[in-house]
Amino acid sequence: MPDMNRRGFLKLAGIGTAAAAGAGIPAVDLLFGNRDGTIAIRAVGGVPAEPLPSYASYVLDGYVDVARKTGILTRTVLAGHPGATSEIALPGLARTVKITDVQRMGNMLHLQGVIVDRSQLSPGESPDMDIRIDRMGGVVWAQSGANTLQLTLLQ
Repeated sequence: MPDMNRRGFLKLAGIGTAAAAGAGIPAVDLLFGNRDGTIAIRAVGGVPAEPLPSYASYVLDGYVDVARKTGILTRTVLAGHPGATSEIALPGLARTVKITDVQRMGNMLHLQGVIVDRSQLSPGESPDMDIRIDRMGGVVWAQSGANTLQLTLLQ
């Protein structure tokens, strides 16, 4: 085996990374293709939204069964902007959302849900949630109080 120098190692690492990224493309299609199974969702966005600097991360995490039109999502607000999220949840902002309906519109999913524990709601906060997922564009739009946030779909 020939000696490996730094340049050779970096070339090899780059080729390996490109191959791994290419291998992941079918998995994305399997996850978000037009199928009627259960899909996992993890989306993150900055709070507050641009143009203001984000000091927290809005995280939407869970699963949706497209065929049965059900699912559970957890909405959590973590300290730190999306590039440096901590594990510290900001108190009083976590919500569990029970999905009650799923509508498919091309590559988009429109989810309707309700917050499970209504005792956690802030005054004037609606228990109803509307979430839109652009599966191919990798974007999720979710409510936060009276605002709609744009999140980046991670899986």
